[in-house]
Amino acid sequence: MKRHLSLLILTALFCAVLPHARAAGRVSVRFYDEASGRYQEEVSTDLVALTLDGVPLTPDGSPALVQYIEVNGRTLVPVRTVAEALGATVSWIPENRQVILLREGSTIVLTLGSATAVVDGQQVSLPGGVPAGVVMYREQESTMVPLRFVSEQLGAEVEWDGAAFTANISTVAQPLPEPDPIESPVPEPVPTPGFSAGADRGFVTGISSDSDAQTVTVRTDHLPDYRVLDLGDRVVVDVLGAVLSNGETEVVTIPVDNDLISTVRYSLHADDLGYGYPHTVRVVLDLESGITYAKNLRVEAGAGGVKVSAFPSEGERNPVHFVPSVPLDPNKSTIVIDPGHGGSRSGAVYPDALGNDIMEKDLTLSMSLKLRDILRTAGYNVVMIREDDRDVDLYERADIANAVGADLFVSVHCNASGTVPTFQGIYTYHHPESQRGALLAQAIQTPLCAVTGAIDRGINDADFVVLRETEMCAVLVETGFMSNSEELSRLCDSAYQARVAQGIAEGITQYLNSLKK
Repeated sequence: MKRHLSLLILTALFCAVLPHARAAGRVSVRFYDEASGRYQEEVSTDLVALTLDGVPLTPDGSPALVQYIEVNGRTLVPVRTVAEALGATVSWIPENRQVILLREGSTIVLTLGSATAVVDGQQVSLPGGVPAGVVMYREQESTMVPLRFVSEQLGAEVEWDGAAFTANISTVAQPLPEPDPIESPVPEPVPTPGFSAGADRGFVTGISSDSDAQTVTVRTDHLPDYRVLDLGDRVVVDVLGAVLSNGETEVVTIPVDNDLISTVRYSLHADDLGYGYPHTVRVVLDLESGITYAKNLRVEAGAGGVKVSAFPSEGERNPVHFVPSVPLDPNKSTIVIDPGHGGSRSGAVYPDALGNDIMEKDLTLSMSLKLRDILRTAGYNVVMIREDDRDVDLYERADIANAVGADLFVSVHCNASGTVPTFQGIYTYHHPESQRGALLAQAIQTPLCAVTGAIDRGINDADFVVLRETEMCAVLVETGFMSNSEELSRLCDSAYQARVAQGIAEGITQYLNSLKK
């Protein structure tokens, strides 16, 4: 009864705001809840028609629609539909769940699920508290953004036609008023609004190290202006006109699991580095002995920040002479299992329910050993990158797989989110250029999620070292999020680990059988 009463009240309020409004139709969708990491129940909501300067604008994927939060309703549209129509470029930063819009030096950052946005480095509340988010429509996902907010930030106007239930976007500039005939003094030039030389450009929102990709990423909410200084045993990356979004002012050292970079330090500087900006964020990467910027590092930037990639030069890679602990039968398929991390490289570390630190390297080894036993029982050759707690270089892992002429390479890892502790689920990665890798990833992902009951986050591509340098079909399985207490508890459970191993083994068998067919 309360639910029906609430619906009647909501309808009455909506009709009071739009007394003659008649929706263009109804549509059933599912809204994604960023906090829980799940789609909500399917709901029916109103369709909205769009025009741009009087011409109908038809979105790809999901249509424009209304999302109601309590009594607030806001029109949401697929981000590329409105942004690209208004001349902006769209970038997606999956690590932060952020959409970045760039146009003529202006930067808009929308974080999915957040009621605030960052516009040219300034926090701005979204009208009605309705955030950007993901919508499932007819089994297709679309990233949706608030129409009026994004349009107005990109210099357009939106008028609501209640009778036609249509949002009219207008980019036509209004005529300027006639000048006052009375002569007045010539005003001083006024700087163009936004960031420019002499003012800061935006925020550095985070600095992180990815052990699988062997990269260090300086994330920004704008297209960064940066400089690189080669100081021999260390490399400096200066992000000009930037401040730290966390407000940190002291030198911070972050842990890195990198074969060529020993430590990463960063700090905020004032205008003491001679760049002409009020602030600069300086990031210092200390290099291992014998490593140089010229031979071993690549620095590149995009809308989401600056990425430093580390890789050994050809002359530094020694040939691997690897002898499997169990002789290989040439008539059987050979599968290399790579338990992630090991030795001094612990991977992610999170406390369990009793406060004991759980290390990723221990979980991956335990699951990999169970997978080894299942595959050997099924009649496969199995080569383990490590069967105990020891260091193995990322490139050496790939070299071992190449040396034994493996048919498949499966790297086992655990995931973590430093910003969303509620996030759960399984991902399986393949290299962007490997079509067979994508098939193997999906073949593993489907039974793995079915057997474990974990959230299916799908497959994705990534330029991880062990996926790029292996010569055979290779995947990397992120078995769950250690940063989520529930999922960490399951990952520590031996019976659950056995189900993980079973799911991966079933996927491997299905994939190999499909090749034979």
